[in-house]
Amino acid sequence: MSEPRHEVYIEMNQVGSGLEVRAVDSGDGLEVSFIAPVSASRADIEKLAIAKLDYVRRKSSGKTKDDRGGSSGDGGGGVLA
Repeated sequence: MSEPRHEVYIEMNQVGSGLEVRAVDSGDGLEVSFIAPVSASRADIEKLAIAKLDYVRRKSSGKTKDDRGGSSGDGGGGVLA
């Protein structure tokens, strides 16, 4: 069963040809950041922010399997979108 979804606060700042995005989960204060293209839609940025928050939360809880069943032990911190 999945956890209830909290509000996610998103801040976007244009830096050159990209958007610096910071997302904070209001429930536990977990913060993630990433760069998105300026042309990305708000909906796509929100989906990526939620996916990255979920990924980081899963990784920090000791679960090392990604959504496809593979190992994420390569040391990379990215999220496949």
